[in-house]
Amino acid sequence: MEELTKRLLSLLNVKSLNEINESFIETDSLGNEKPEKYLLHALLSSLKGKDDQSWLWIWRGSAENSSDPVYDSLLKEYFKDKKKDQSQLSVLQASIEIANQLHAISKGLSSHNVISKTLNYYPYYLDYSSDYTWNLLNQRSTPSLNLKLRKLTMELLNNHDLFHFHFGTTLTFDYSDLPLLKTAQKPVIMHHWGSDVRLHSVALRTNPYALVKDKNEEKIIQKLKTLSGSIKHCIIPDYELFPYVKDFYEKVHIVPSMIDLSKYVPKHDQSKNKVPIIVHAPTSPFIKGTKYILEAVEKLKTRHEFQFKLVQGISHEEAKEIYKQADLIIDQLHIGSYGLFSVEAMALGKPVMCWITDEMKKHYPDDLPIISANPDTIKDSLEYILKNLDMLSDVGKNSRIYVEKHHDASVNSLLIRDIYQTL
Repeated sequence: MEELTKRLLSLLNVKSLNEINESFIETDSLGNEKPEKYLLHALLSSLKGKDDQSWLWIWRGSAENSSDPVYDSLLKEYFKDKKKDQSQLSVLQASIEIANQLHAISKGLSSHNVISKTLNYYPYYLDYSSDYTWNLLNQRSTPSLNLKLRKLTMELLNNHDLFHFHFGTTLTFDYSDLPLLKTAQKPVIMHHWGSDVRLHSVALRTNPYALVKDKNEEKIIQKLKTLSGSIKHCIIPDYELFPYVKDFYEKVHIVPSMIDLSKYVPKHDQSKNKVPIIVHAPTSPFIKGTKYILEAVEKLKTRHEFQFKLVQGISHEEAKEIYKQADLIIDQLHIGSYGLFSVEAMALGKPVMCWITDEMKKHYPDDLPIISANPDTIKDSLEYILKNLDMLSDVGKNSRIYVEKHHDASVNSLLIRDIYQTL
């Protein structure tokens, strides 16, 4: 895209690349929004080698400035070959990145002759990467916004064979894209991840510690009815979510969450920390049971020497560097199953503590190495670990082996590719 970069530099009369930054792009010296911001963002994306993102900014500029021929000219001149390769299945995953899962699935699919692009409407401080990003974090569903998103849908359906949606989201806020995809005969699948479908009343049947982010069960059920009215297949990461979706979708597929193992290299040869380090990284402290963890830590500090690190508000890559230092990582104490954070920690060869219900123990592989603890047992469980630190080395090694067997993106993405073939 070197030629596009040159054209944008010329159009914008930018003399120095040092001028190109986010604040320069959005507003002028008086704080007014710059009318050429779409071209400026496209230039910044092009300079970073993000060609798909450049296209999206120029397309958005065209949609917002239909009377300006520059945008359409750029789309025709530099993106005329954007149409997909007919010899490969082309998938779009949207519209929210869940713990880097869209990226991991895409990378895995690429090794199985599938082109997969990701679109994220909800960029977060964790800074996961996506092919397309349109920040709609603070937007609400309105007729005008959904009209724009339907126009985007029409553009994207020309370039993709199949649409893989996540966390109960689609390309529009009101699901008005689904009829468009049906008319175009595009296969669609929904991937649910947890709080988008979890019903408190159902969870309490097998888990006395269950908490949910959304207690409006009527709203969740109505959303499931709407989605399953147009989408017949869904994917879930483990059996814990099965009771919530089984009565809605015609077919429920279970594919364990996945991880790019090459990005998580454990250091089994490193010596143990002289003072053990315990790490907890809650994205949702209430659901994760952070309150009980902090209480247990304070009580144990009077009797044991250890460091406790609470990881919040930093990028995913920064957080990973802290995880690598840990002797023990605590995930969550309420849900009753392990989450994506546990998978990452185990991939690094770290022992993990997390609440696993008896019901879920029946559905997980027998070699699950997680140390189970809930709000009532967290203090005693931590104290046992602190008195038996030598056990952690073997647990960590078994954790890595477990992830290699059950959460390898190259293997699990093949399962997803096979599911695509049934749609």
